[in-house]
Amino acid sequence: MRPEVQFVVVVAPNRNPEEAHEIISAGRHDSLIKDSLRVIHHETREALSAADAAAVASGTATLEAALLGTPLVIVYKESLLNWHTLGRLIRSEHYGLVNLIAGRRMVTELIQGQLAGAQLARELLALLNPDRNASMRAELRSLTEQLGKPGASRRAARAILDFIR
Repeated sequence: MRPEVQFVVVVAPNRNPEEAHEIISAGRHDSLIKDSLRVIHHETREALSAADAAAVASGTATLEAALLGTPLVIVYKESLLNWHTLGRLIRSEHYGLVNLIAGRRMVTELIQGQLAGAQLARELLALLNPDRNASMRAELRSLTEQLGKPGASRRAARAILDFIR
């Protein structure tokens, strides 16, 4: 156990934070973990910016974490029925937007059966290593530079208008 580590659960804006509190209360966690655990709602960007490392559910939040330069592990677990039904349709080597944009496995992905508490803990602890943390931050900055300067929506709209004219 690392007493200097604070755990934060960021609840998606469309979810009720009480769900997280109920799950945490029902769990058999060490009192040190319960005391250091914070539930945050409607402050995703702030939480990710402050984090030294994060486990982020696959989706746009992974790209947000990358743009903020927060070292992350992409996690995703679907119901067994959905996974067996939809999983067969997915032919991509990567699931996370960060890895899809990079075109390679830049960030660890723990998907379905790979997502277990011990494995996630190992990956997050590895990201807390100062050298690994700095290396991932540098890779994420490089990825951000590939995406270009802010204002993509405006540039896209301008290109469409120019094309129409």
